[in-house]
Amino acid sequence: MSVLLEELDGTERAAAAQVLVRCPTLRLAAGEARVRTEAAACLVVEDGVVLVTSARTGATRRMIVAVAGPGAVLLPPAPGERLEAATDVRLTVLGDAAQAALLRVPAAAAALVGAFAEQLRERHESLAQFSSVRHVERVRDKLLQLARAHGRVVPGGVRLDLPLTHELVGEMVGSARETVTWAFAQLAREGFLSRDGRSYSLSVAPEALAS
Repeated sequence: MSVLLEELDGTERAAAAQVLVRCPTLRLAAGEARVRTEAAACLVVEDGVVLVTSARTGATRRMIVAVAGPGAVLLPPAPGERLEAATDVRLTVLGDAAQAALLRVPAAAAALVGAFAEQLRERHESLAQFSSVRHVERVRDKLLQLARAHGRVVPGGVRLDLPLTHELVGEMVGSARETVTWAFAQLAREGFLSRDGRSYSLSVAPEALAS
């Protein structure tokens, strides 16, 4: 069942389900990348976490421009962009006809618009992080953003069950890996960040992330 159907009921749920059942599924294994998605108007993330990366001609480094989990709706990769699976990923591919059909179902249209709006807010927040000249603050803000979207409340804070590396975070905030390593160490000394195996936890009240 698509995540787009979770908030729908009655005849609208049935109508949307008839559209989605005919849509192809795209599966990517962790670490796999895809440059093109044929005949896609948009992509619905059903399971897993996918990165949208940009490496345009002449760029000095790759940038991660979006981190999308279940429920996110993405545009297909633009020239110079690609999808990269941070974990095993399952996506529903909506073509032009399927997208148009869903937009004729009011509740499904609201779900699509809401998901696109959330992705736009995430992009705006990511851009705003570049206003800070201090790399440690860029990293702190990015970790808080990831916690809001992908965190899980645990005793003492919020846990990020994402396959984060210093290199990946650097590609999110425009910093070198070595700079991110220093920033993580600084945040750990402050008590803001702690590592538990392959995951990180933030010492922040869950309610503070909603602000």
